[in-house]
Amino acid sequence: MIVLHKKRLILLGSLLCLSLTTISIKSALTKPKVVATVNLPVSNKVIVLDAGHRST
Repeated sequence: MIVLHKKRLILLGSLLCLSLTTISIKSALTKPKVVATVNLPVSNKVIVLDAGHRST
């Protein structure tokens, strides 16, 4: 039979919160940075859009 005491529940809850906080901070600090890159044939080129004037 498991006996639950108030001190034991508080201790286990505190340890659980502390471990989850530590794991989340560690994963946030060691996560590799993602750099977005574009590899399209129009990179570093000027594109001119002409509105076109219609004569009606």
